[in-house]
Amino acid sequence: MRITYKYASWGASALSALTLVAGMVVAPASRAAADDSTVQEAREALRVRDKARLLAARDALIAGQHPLAPWADYWYFQVRLMEAGPTEVDAFLARWPDSYVADRARNDWLLELGHRRDWRTFLRIQPTFRMNDDREVSCLGVLARQQTNTPMEAPGDWREQARQFWWNQKDADFGCDAMAQALLSSRVLEPADVWRKLRLAIEADKPRAVQQSAKLLGDAVSQAVAKLMGQPQMLLMPQGRAAAPGGADDDRHHAPGSSIGPDARGKSKGKPKRKAKGKVKPDLTPMPLALPNEAEGPLTLLAFIRWAGMDPVGAAAAIEEPANRSRWRWGAEETAWAWAQLGRSAAWRLSPQAPVYFERALTDRALAAGTGELRQGGSRLATAWSSETLAWMARAGLRSASAGQAERWALVEQAVDAMAPDQQQDAAWVYWKAKALQGRARGAGGPAGDALKQQARELLTRVASPVTFYGQLAAQDLHGTSARAPVKPTALTEAELAEARAMPGIDRALRMLELGWRGEALREWNFTLSYGKVGGLSDRELLAVSEEACRREIWDRCINSSERTRQELNLEQRYPMPFKQDVLSAAREVGLDPAYMYGLIRQESRFQQAAKSSVGASGLMQVMPATAAWTARKLSIDYHPDNITDRSTNLRIGAGYLKLVLDDFQGAQALAAAAYNAGPSRPRRWRDGPRIDAAAWVENIPFNETRDYVKKVLSNTTVYAHLIHGKALSVRSRLGATVGPRADTAPPSEDDLP
Repeated sequence: MRITYKYASWGASALSALTLVAGMVVAPASRAAADDSTVQEAREALRVRDKARLLAARDALIAGQHPLAPWADYWYFQVRLMEAGPTEVDAFLARWPDSYVADRARNDWLLELGHRRDWRTFLRIQPTFRMNDDREVSCLGVLARQQTNTPMEAPGDWREQARQFWWNQKDADFGCDAMAQALLSSRVLEPADVWRKLRLAIEADKPRAVQQSAKLLGDAVSQAVAKLMGQPQMLLMPQGRAAAPGGADDDRHHAPGSSIGPDARGKSKGKPKRKAKGKVKPDLTPMPLALPNEAEGPLTLLAFIRWAGMDPVGAAAAIEEPANRSRWRWGAEETAWAWAQLGRSAAWRLSPQAPVYFERALTDRALAAGTGELRQGGSRLATAWSSETLAWMARAGLRSASAGQAERWALVEQAVDAMAPDQQQDAAWVYWKAKALQGRARGAGGPAGDALKQQARELLTRVASPVTFYGQLAAQDLHGTSARAPVKPTALTEAELAEARAMPGIDRALRMLELGWRGEALREWNFTLSYGKVGGLSDRELLAVSEEACRREIWDRCINSSERTRQELNLEQRYPMPFKQDVLSAAREVGLDPAYMYGLIRQESRFQQAAKSSVGASGLMQVMPATAAWTARKLSIDYHPDNITDRSTNLRIGAGYLKLVLDDFQGAQALAAAAYNAGPSRPRRWRDGPRIDAAAWVENIPFNETRDYVKKVLSNTTVYAHLIHGKALSVRSRLGATVGPRADTAPPSEDDLP
């Protein structure tokens, strides 16, 4: 069965999928001769898949030169995609050069050409795909070149490019699987490449990608992989000898990077159930499969990776036994990977054993390199371990080092050095590499220590900024004082603002926002900023586009556009303060710092009053209905569920709940922000263990969403405190020095806090 195109339903789905635009104030864009009712007719025709009506509306809009005619033409292109020919598509692309719809149509067309295996046309179109943001298209591009014997354009041969795209594939798809099948059949890819793909897919908890890749190795391997995904111990332990699950963490059965995670209001998307009493033990009978001898070692490693993610304590006990490792047919390289997975799983659970596991992995990795086992990877860990594993290795090291075990800074340094270049450039790892160098410098002394300190200063200088979490930390570490506020850019001229309004993509976006078509509008807007011209818009153009959005109270585009400037930073644009009197009043009513409240709203809703998440969190402060009802009762606020998005009501309830959470964490803003996002019970657990540096605590938050959320809320708050109160741009003052267990003298936790 043909795979459904991922972009084919945008026009229809946007009618019901996006709700943020409700209540938005948008000034009218300039009108063309054709009436918007024809555009709406075209959209309705797309929804019901009426080609004749859609074609008539499209032709009328093109004849009338309506600014949204490209979209009607794209909708007609969508419904004809599977029957269209190259000439028809070329004509469509020529009608709308440099537009978003043309580039998205290229994406759709390239996927269709891959299905048709029309590689010549594919290779003609692919270089013009500006966004180039589809991994499946990238895989098909490698396949097209291999099938036509066309040299690769990017560095490396077919195998190198194929592995790069396939290993980074987010989930199962047609294009990457077709490429892998063809290249494996022609021996460009090798079975070893498939085994590594399976390791990475199991690490990332992508079962569809796991099963799709396993089929490449035959039915017996595919069946074994399917079984080990459910009960990995079956392949590893003799009957009756499997270790029991360990640990009491509610999240213990979910590996880092798995689908479990907090939604926008602290409710788990896949909250694991507690182990039931009297639960039947799993059947650990060995698999009755006729497996090739060469598959046994790789399969047991896959099973162990899965087991380590589910039960690191039991898996660690098993791997300690030399007899087990021998029976699993592992060499030093497989053992190193297994220890690294234990380290990753333990680090995600904030276990003190995590650094030990990673150190065991490094020892075996060095042994594998010395014996020549690393046939493909060389000495860099990045060639074997995933980016997430290396990130958790760094986090485990910095958590341990900041708790007093200074020798663990070496683990941080090794992890960052092993990362791929793009991951190394992440501000978090630049900052922590600098801190690791400083830690090593304290033990070195003399010229060697001075050299390490200078390296650290150079790294901190690279990321120092007044507007980001690690930028603010780096600036304070460099100078001992807070970051300096940027000089406000010179005022925009009316000519610059007029040019911003006249950009075709911006004009189309404004029109669609007025019609309530937010999804398409945002895609038009973002494409214009990045691809409206070669190299993207200049800082002055970005400031002008942002100002236009600010004046129309399209606050998310105001912020998003201003955040893209590179040299000219306008804090008032990036950190607007809509509804100021209402926010100040709600904050004052409960004794909350309005800067903290603004910092949270900016991250939660971008000031969209009718914002509603997929799980029901609503309004400026994205309050869940049950939380709103509980808070209203607690604080005696007049409330009805229908009023959850009412501005004043939402702000009062959100501020009241945030203050209750903040008080429950004794004023610790990082913990309170984490609780607001992930629910109070999780940060209560996350603060257990040794007292560690507060920034290290934030970096070790297990959930990616919550970690990013806390960083942004605190850096936002720091800027708002500067704008509102004139305070220094010091995020460290918001963080505090350390985070650790709740003090014995502190009042008990409010256990009914939702």
